[in-house]
Amino acid sequence: MKKIVIIGAGQIGSRHLQGLANSKLEISIEVVDPFENSRVIAKQRYEEIINNSNIKSIDFYESISQLSDELDVVIVSTGSNVRTKVVNELVKLKKINNLILEKVLFQTIEEYYAMEELLDKNNIKCWVNHFRRVLPFYKKLKEQLSNSKQISYMYQGGNWGLGCNALHFIDNLAYLVGSTNLELTNNFLDKKIYDSKREGFIEFNGLLAGKIDNHVFTLYSNAEYTPGYLTISSDELIVKIDETQGIVKISKKENEWKEEIIEEKILYFQSELSDILIENILNNHICDLPTYKQAMELHIPFIESLLNHMNKINGKDNKLCPIT
Repeated sequence: MKKIVIIGAGQIGSRHLQGLANSKLEISIEVVDPFENSRVIAKQRYEEIINNSNIKSIDFYESISQLSDELDVVIVSTGSNVRTKVVNELVKLKKINNLILEKVLFQTIEEYYAMEELLDKNNIKCWVNHFRRVLPFYKKLKEQLSNSKQISYMYQGGNWGLGCNALHFIDNLAYLVGSTNLELTNNFLDKKIYDSKREGFIEFNGLLAGKIDNHVFTLYSNAEYTPGYLTISSDELIVKIDETQGIVKISKKENEWKEEIIEEKILYFQSELSDILIENILNNHICDLPTYKQAMELHIPFIESLLNHMNKINGKDNKLCPIT
C-alpha cells in the first residue's frame, strides 16, 4: 500500500488532500498539523469529495513522529519559516522516497544549500510545486514558442503578492524557454517594505525586472488591487492571457498578426492536480514540476535580490527574507 503524507493542513494542504481524495491508485493518506482546527477543516474538505474506494485509510496526526516509518510521497505545505525544520525532522525520523515542497522554499540562502545536501545524502527525489508547468495551456504554449528567438514576458496587476508569487511567473518563463539562467534587477521596486496579509511576513510592490538567457521579463504589482494580466511576445506570436477568466488573445506571424480570441480553461485548482502529480511519481517515477535543483537556481537569485533591496531600504545586512 502506497503511503502519501501531507504536512501542513492549512489552505494549500487541505486542497492537496482534496486532490488525493480523487486518486485512481490505491493509497493510504496521513495528514500532520499541530493545530486541531486545521486538522478539522482539512477533514471537512476531504469529506466534501465523493467517497473513493481507492483510499484505504486516512489518519490525522499532530506530530511527525506519529507517521508510518516508510513514506512513498510527502507533500510539505507549511510556511517557509518552518519548512527546513519540518523536513529535517521528517528525514531524521522516517524514510522518505519522494518529496514535494511548496514555494517560497526558504527565507535564507543557507537553507537552500543545506537542503540540497540533505536530499542528496538521503537519496530523496524532490520537486517544487510551481504548478504552471503542469497546466495543458502552458504545455501547448511552450510548443508554439519553440522556434522563437527571443521572448518578452510581462505580468502586471495590483496587490497580487509579488514577494510570495513572483517565482511562479519566473518559473513559468524558465519552463517556456528551457533555461534557469536568471538575472534580476530590483531598482524599480517600491522604496518601501509592505506588511503581508499573513502575520509575521512581508511583501513587495513595484516592478521586478530581469532576464533568462536573452529572454526578458517584467513583473509589476501596484499596492492597490487591480486584475492581473499576462502578455507574452516573440517574433512568432503575441499572447495576451487573462488566466482567471480563461480568455486568450493570440496573434501569429503566420496569420499576418490577426488577433484571435480563444476561451479555454487555463488555471486549475490544486485539488484538480495533486492526484495526477502523485500518480505520475508512483507509476512513472517522474513529475512535471521542476526538480529541487532547478527551482533552487531560480529561488536563490530571487531571494538575494529581495535581500539586497531590503538592505537598501533599512540599511541593514539582512540575511532573512520573511516571505512565504
